[in-house]
Amino acid sequence: MADQLSVLKYYLYYKYRRPFSDRSSLERWQEQKVKKHLKYIADHSTVYRGVKQLSSCPVTDKAFMMEHFDELNTVGIGREEALDFAVRAEREREFTPKLKGVTVGLSSGTSGSRGIFLVSDDEKNRWAGYVLAKFLPGSILGKYAIAFFMRADSNLYEAVKSKNIRFHFFDIYKDMEEHRKRLEEIRPQILAGQPSLLLMIAEDIRQGKTKLQPQTVISIAEVLEQEDEQRLKEAFGLPVIHQVYQCTEGCLASTCPKGTLHLNEDIVHIEREYLDEKRFVPIVTDFERKAQPIIRYRLNDILVEKKAACACGSPCLALEKIEGREDDVFTFQGHDGRDVSVFPDFIRRCILFADGGGESEETGISGDYRIVQERDGRLTVYADLTEYGKQRIAEEFLLLSEDCGFILPEIRFTAYVREKGRKMKRVERKNAGERGTDEGTQGKDCRLGK
Repeated sequence: MADQLSVLKYYLYYKYRRPFSDRSSLERWQEQKVKKHLKYIADHSTVYRGVKQLSSCPVTDKAFMMEHFDELNTVGIGREEALDFAVRAEREREFTPKLKGVTVGLSSGTSGSRGIFLVSDDEKNRWAGYVLAKFLPGSILGKYAIAFFMRADSNLYEAVKSKNIRFHFFDIYKDMEEHRKRLEEIRPQILAGQPSLLLMIAEDIRQGKTKLQPQTVISIAEVLEQEDEQRLKEAFGLPVIHQVYQCTEGCLASTCPKGTLHLNEDIVHIEREYLDEKRFVPIVTDFERKAQPIIRYRLNDILVEKKAACACGSPCLALEKIEGREDDVFTFQGHDGRDVSVFPDFIRRCILFADGGGESEETGISGDYRIVQERDGRLTVYADLTEYGKQRIAEEFLLLSEDCGFILPEIRFTAYVREKGRKMKRVERKNAGERGTDEGTQGKDCRLGK
């Protein structure tokens, strides 16, 4: 009962808090929150002892957090005991127990290494209130069944449960046929899952295998491509497919009622490390996380800033999209011998342009594809294509190579296979983490006018 009352308190706070009038008022408020937060952290975390200003804190990453785990957290939990606890929970598929009253979990390891996260009860309840305020389609007093697909359950989600709100965990490692039956029984008002799974459900709806009609669909854990977003809108009959950009480091962005993804700058402070005039890597300070401080934590995600103001009026930064990870920027040999880096978006465009905006029957191109740059530099396109489709994709990559000035490597085509339990990545570089210096045309905007 105490948890539910706490969640309700935070729900009301976030739902009805007075909005910020402009960007300046938001930044002033953030500055006050960060200052107060640092005072607490400086008194409770060995790593940040004596720190008074954000600028004097080091920029950190997952390796730093794991190396200094014991000295960094404020709840007296050691790295090895936390890791053993979290791994045992995953093996036994039992996610409700806590360690010393703290929720412990593992990140999915998409970036190449797995991290441990700690969340206190108050942080858990605050998160639940924030999420409900963002995504409930009606009043918190209404009745909702929420179905969510994830790799691991957590008592983090138990805080949301009440007699009116029921969370139903769907283990992505289990059989999809079993999931279909449960979804039919539950008929959720809110459906949350990876785009790859949402697309499978959407296809069932299209083929008449199910009649699900959720009021809200939320995409999580994977990059939501624009073409996939459109397919989901059509299948579910919804004007907006919501996105949540959440990771171990916090709930960083979410979709507004107008369908625009905004940074959640009312709960996190984000510095931007620009890669070009619109792409940046976020450096996150969560001024509400105390058990495991997240201060100037550099992610390796590439976010694309939206230059035009959003019609919703929010001063929180609007995003065009989450493009992918820095590790998945393809690197090719330039004609002058230097490396040429190409952002994932330009790789995806080769598929989009090859399809011609709807010639999928002729090309065989559908929403299910992957493009991988192998360790030797060659490209593998995983898709169920016609010979004409393969030809069109090869032509688009040739045009891309001419525009960006690199030598086109061998392109291999093979059938698309979805790996169960694995995050879908449309664009992936296998030799991530082995990149050298890049003095070439890094991030060159190729073929923007096409």
